[in-house]
Amino acid sequence: MTTLNDFKALRASVSPEVEQELYSLFYSDPAAAQQKIVEMAAEKDVTLSVDEVQSFLQQMDADDEFDDFELDAVALVAIAGGYHHQGRC
Repeated sequence: MTTLNDFKALRASVSPEVEQELYSLFYSDPAAAQQKIVEMAAEKDVTLSVDEVQSFLQQMDADDEFDDFELDAVALVAIAGGYHHQGRC
């Protein structure tokens, strides 16, 4: 059984670039992001279900473990609901 500490260790093993990609994916397609985490865990011989991912992320969010993460410009625009293309907003 995977524990929250195992999940945190998995998160720590991911590069900042991959972590940012996951955060961006969470804003556009949370189910795909959760599945991606399950797949990444499997590559590292860690067995996780989507339900476990959801639970661990909720626990970490409740503990304010994501407050220091900076999103890239694309993610910020997606969150804000904006889109800018060829001078149009």
